[in-house]
Amino acid sequence: MSGFTVKFILVFVLLSTLLSSCVEFKQMTLYTGEEVSAPLVKPDNIKLLVEPEIFDEDFSDVWGIETIDCKSAEISEKVTAEGDVAIKIEWDRNEQGCVWAGFGIGWDGYAGKDLSELIPFAAIQFQVRTVKGKRFGLPVVLTLEDYSGGMGFAYTGNKYFERTSIDEDWQKVTVPLSAFDMDIENLDPTNIKQLMFELQQSGALYFDDVKLVMYEAPVIEPWHIEEARADPTKFPITLFDDTFINNNGWGLMQDECREIKIENETITAEWNAQDNCGAIQMGISWNKWFPIDMRSIDKDAHLQLSLKPTSGSTPGDIVVQLQDYSGATSKNRAVLSASGGNSIVQVSLNLLLEGINASNVKQVLFTFEGEGAVEIDDIELLEILP
Repeated sequence: MSGFTVKFILVFVLLSTLLSSCVEFKQMTLYTGEEVSAPLVKPDNIKLLVEPEIFDEDFSDVWGIETIDCKSAEISEKVTAEGDVAIKIEWDRNEQGCVWAGFGIGWDGYAGKDLSELIPFAAIQFQVRTVKGKRFGLPVVLTLEDYSGGMGFAYTGNKYFERTSIDEDWQKVTVPLSAFDMDIENLDPTNIKQLMFELQQSGALYFDDVKLVMYEAPVIEPWHIEEARADPTKFPITLFDDTFINNNGWGLMQDECREIKIENETITAEWNAQDNCGAIQMGISWNKWFPIDMRSIDKDAHLQLSLKPTSGSTPGDIVVQLQDYSGATSKNRAVLSASGGNSIVQVSLNLLLEGINASNVKQVLFTFEGEGAVEIDDIELLEILP
């Protein structure tokens, strides 16, 4: 057998082995990425892209201005916002057989209009007023239709009004193009045929001066700004100096059982816990009443306060506890008693965490027992014992 024959047989066997094995060959391409579309650029003038006047004085592109079924519409020359004419329309969709009420505007001689580059930057604006009286909503659905029958819808909500209600004075309603839902019925924004005003419920309105305008969403001022809260476990924290921290303390009151108040930047408490008094208490949140997770505090963390008996009075007992948001209080009761002079009192926070949910702490709770009169000041949470 010749050398050539041997080589041919070996190559044939090798190819047969490869083809019979589970080898899959795939076509490779040099570049499989997708082309990234350039971001839209805000135009300097809408007129460079599309005719902005939808309706002003010319009715040649307007349909639906007639009286039929549940709708009565006409050209108004006596009541206008701008120019010589407006659209007056009255309707009632509740009438039997009322399938649709409204009108449409082809504008620019019904030429196909490309709004795609204007969607982030423009709005449909029109002027409106009631024939008589006031209404707090505008039951109008703006509908854009393309030349293939696709549609996009936008509701004229109150947020688009100049004022809170529609009344007998003209006002502008401005609906951004970005508010139109273009996906439900596959609107093609590059080939717009017309704008329709679909009327719901019932009413009597004037419409005028419909156009495309440049639009920038207004900055919405939040009605309430939550102030930033400090880390509630980053000690030292002053719970009371001349007032409660964040003003989040309670229990200052006067009745036949107690007189607890802030006087000369100090808490003065005088009490007599009789059977009909219930619990005489005071509490302080240092996290604006948000839950506090105290599981990771230092073993030496403690509550410290200044306690002084009122001259010539019984000092009484004050029980200090922590309370969680389930209402549970510390298993261990730290009983404070002012025994003369100004005392600096310290209570272990880890001791007070026993018996409560340490991840859901609500407040420091002071309970006044028996009878007494004291001054309390400089209430602090400290991390390291002196």
